[in-house]
Amino acid sequence: MKAGRVLAAVGPLVGVLVASVLVILVAKANPMAALGALVQGSFGSVQSVAETFAQSTVLLFAALGVAVAFRAGLFNIGAEGQLVVGALCAAVAGAALHLPKALEVPICFAAGALGGAVFGLLAGWLKARFGASEVITTIMLNYVAYLGANYLVAGPLRGSVSAPETAQIVPAAMLHPIVPLTRLTAAFPFAIVVAACVWWWLGRTIAGYELRILGRSERAARYAGIHVPAVIMRTMALSGALAGLGGASDVLGMLHRFNAELSPGYGFTAIAAALLAGSNPLLAIITSVFFGALQNGALSMQAIAGVPKDLISVIVGLVIVYVAINRFGMRAALHGPPSDDLVTRDEPLAEATT
Repeated sequence: MKAGRVLAAVGPLVGVLVASVLVILVAKANPMAALGALVQGSFGSVQSVAETFAQSTVLLFAALGVAVAFRAGLFNIGAEGQLVVGALCAAVAGAALHLPKALEVPICFAAGALGGAVFGLLAGWLKARFGASEVITTIMLNYVAYLGANYLVAGPLRGSVSAPETAQIVPAAMLHPIVPLTRLTAAFPFAIVVAACVWWWLGRTIAGYELRILGRSERAARYAGIHVPAVIMRTMALSGALAGLGGASDVLGMLHRFNAELSPGYGFTAIAAALLAGSNPLLAIITSVFFGALQNGALSMQAIAGVPKDLISVIVGLVIVYVAINRFGMRAALHGPPSDDLVTRDEPLAEATT
């Protein structure tokens, strides 16, 4: 049994590495040269490391949101849309308000979290009230968020003549680099603190326990007296708020405005990061840096080794497929098909009183 758990933990990393090498070979490139260029572009200098951490910041916030939903048994595909809405709300607040920095930055982050939370809550309400699949509703809301934001920045909220984007946020709302000549800001350590807080909340609070019980068995949650619809809505709102913080960190720390091309797919890559982390908020820090490094080193890999940077998208897709097979296939092989028992061996209902 222990060997099975070790294999389940190590398997995804080995599988991703092997699959990446195979894809590079199919591209008729040298795997060692390609991986070397990738590492060089991601960690070869102080500036490279700082840029890797900067790109990991948005991913980490979004991955935390996806992980929280996963822990409740909810598949939030809408992190991308929630991130976009959060970014737009933060940009509008940052351009409109003229407050001292000590107030401006927290309010802008709060605006981003609120925007993401509203979009997440909408999907949660549809799930709790009508039983609508959160997979379908969050996918649909991604389009609503993206197209709605594009309309707003091309019309009522347009702040630039040359491009569809909002006005630049005021200097008091900007997060300045903590490493000179890079885009790494205090948003990265803030994301790590948020990850630690989410980990503590999940494991040490009644609300976190209710969320985890729901993720293990809805019948068990109802048997324990948990109000399932309320937990679903609360979870989706929190998931959206975390993704919204990612959008706010992108606006306040890197772009200083909202534009239509703000996200290269952070919300979708965050799904892979959360899966690879096993929905563990602390491990999500590592997996987010991993994917941040892939994104940052992609251009170096293309320039030095001649491997298209689109390979990174292939790797992200392989991570999702492999982890899904590893998790659910391994579980079925070791324990048989999942059951809907009221009490699980790892987390009995008696613990609800602790």
